[in-house]
Amino acid sequence: MDKLINYLKYVGIFLIIELALTFITSLLNLLGLNSGITSIILFVSNIILFFILSFYNAFKKQRKGLIEGIILGGILIVLMFLIKIILFTGGIGIPTLIYYLILFVTSILAGMFGVNKKADNK
Repeated sequence: MDKLINYLKYVGIFLIIELALTFITSLLNLLGLNSGITSIILFVSNIILFFILSFYNAFKKQRKGLIEGIILGGILIVLMFLIKIILFTGGIGIPTLIYYLILFVTSILAGMFGVNKKADNK
């Protein structure tokens, strides 16, 4: 039960930050910024967000960073995939799959880095 609550906490953090990022990039788009640039901003922000969440999750658990990265990354990607299917009419193409794969690999690497990071004892 504690594991489920832990993962739900990260999902909640992800959803809040993702909504804020989407709102900010939408505002930038309305202010005249090119939609290609806002897409890049959102992509880089998602990579950073996946890295931070997976890193912190693995760092706190200090065990099996690869597995923690796979689980958390998988949960977040399935959530993003479901939101895309439900809210948007566009199909799932190769660019979307590559996008999800990059986020998934980022999550795995962050989990491995997080579990290997030693806490500073000062």
